[in-house]
Amino acid sequence: MNLVRRAHEFEYRDGKGVDRLGHADIWATSGGDWAVLVLRNVDGGLGGDQRVTLLENARRALNMLASSLLPFLVPRARLDVWVLRPGEEKPRALVLP
Repeated sequence: MNLVRRAHEFEYRDGKGVDRLGHADIWATSGGDWAVLVLRNVDGGLGGDQRVTLLENARRALNMLASSLLPFLVPRARLDVWVLRPGEEKPRALVLP
């Protein structure tokens, strides 16, 4: 896996209609057939472990990136999405289904 884009800042709209900033790291295989998108700061400013809001915002962020950035960087890749959970000592990720 190679790092394609690190800490890419993007804007997404949360469930309440508020525009928020998130960050994404994109990793891809050298052949471009598999990629991992790591989303950070998509908790909607709530902090803590509010899993439902985090997953909803992650889906909204993914939809925005799927129409803007991802088609250019990893156009044919099978995509796995990891969402880093805020407010924990150790980084933990949720896998977006």
